[in-house]
Amino acid sequence: MDFIKKINEVVSSKEEIINSWLHMKQKEVSVPFYTSVDLRVSSNKIAAVDTNIFPAGFNNLSEPFIDRASDLIKDYREKDKKLKIKKVLIIPEFHTRNPFYWDNVLALIRILEKSGLEVKIGLIQNDPYFEYEFKSSSETTVLAQTIQRSNNKVFVPGFYPDLVLINNDFSDSSPEILKGLSQSVVPPTEVGWHSRKKNIHFEFYNKLVEEFSELVSLDPSFFSLTTKLVEDINFDIIEDRERLADLSDKMISKLRRFFNIKDPSLFIKNNTGTYGMAVMQIDKGADILDLNRDGRKKMKVSKGGHLLKNVIIQEGIETIYSNKEPVYYLINCNIAGGFYRINDSRNSYQNLNTKGMYFKCLCLKKECSNCNEFFNPALEVVSKIGSLATGYEIEYLLKKNQSSDESSIKALL
Repeated sequence: MDFIKKINEVVSSKEEIINSWLHMKQKEVSVPFYTSVDLRVSSNKIAAVDTNIFPAGFNNLSEPFIDRASDLIKDYREKDKKLKIKKVLIIPEFHTRNPFYWDNVLALIRILEKSGLEVKIGLIQNDPYFEYEFKSSSETTVLAQTIQRSNNKVFVPGFYPDLVLINNDFSDSSPEILKGLSQSVVPPTEVGWHSRKKNIHFEFYNKLVEEFSELVSLDPSFFSLTTKLVEDINFDIIEDRERLADLSDKMISKLRRFFNIKDPSLFIKNNTGTYGMAVMQIDKGADILDLNRDGRKKMKVSKGGHLLKNVIIQEGIETIYSNKEPVYYLINCNIAGGFYRINDSRNSYQNLNTKGMYFKCLCLKKECSNCNEFFNPALEVVSKIGSLATGYEIEYLLKKNQSSDESSIKALL
């Protein structure tokens, strides 16, 4: 806790400079409409280990956070009046058997409606007349209808939205029906996991960390996350596992030598993955070599049954909170709220985003130790840096996509 106290003191003393820097960065790049950021806090590091551009989990926000998120959306509409947003169409995942996901959609609807917006749910389906009532965990249903398109606008029967809000990570592709719309689409569908790469995100994140650290005269290793891309990996091929093991041992050695980490651990992750799939934790390269058949199978497939090809090696960060980690939710790069992810079957070194995890809402009472622990300047700033990094990542992916489209057009001419 002495480390957090030290960082909080620095951040608080330089609040005006930091806010000015954040404001400048938000002018440089278009930040996402919303993000969620997973933080890990150790005795010598605070880092954003995962940032979601299409966050679920809004149902884990307490009522005061629902209100805060709604107020931030009001601010978003006020600052960008040219959009004239009155109606929002949410494009969700198609989870027919996950009632908790629909709790998330219900919470998102409440947030938007509290900000004065009309909201409907639209599905991307082949059947233009498909209509379904999805059940939440409380048995409250969510009515969703197939979206249709006329010229450059999408709609559901009787409802033409001004804004299309994506809550679907599109692991397979960017759907054609949402391309080239005159309506605003946020976040862009082009930045789903079909094109997003974790190594690119952490390149931007670590660059921002370096800039921030120089601004406040702190060591960037306090906030950075050592990450290395390894391409063309097949866990069934021993030579590939040997290559990955060798690179892992080199990173472990680097963490010991340059960052004074006594017993470093690493995570091997799918570079384009989500939902905690295709993730393994290792203490040494030999752990990769010794993978049994089930372990290799787990690391071969990601969401949607896609074969894993590229991975990242990333330093693991112990949590000082035993078996929990803070998750922050942001609207337009401003803190809307958050909660704790907890997993009683895991220890402080392990991945908590696995079977058995649950979420601790925050009540926002002054006497609550969880709430006092959650709200501190250092963690909030790092979560904003994580959200900012996705802004640069989105810009990069959109430019890359545009360049690819232009190349395709030239090839046809």
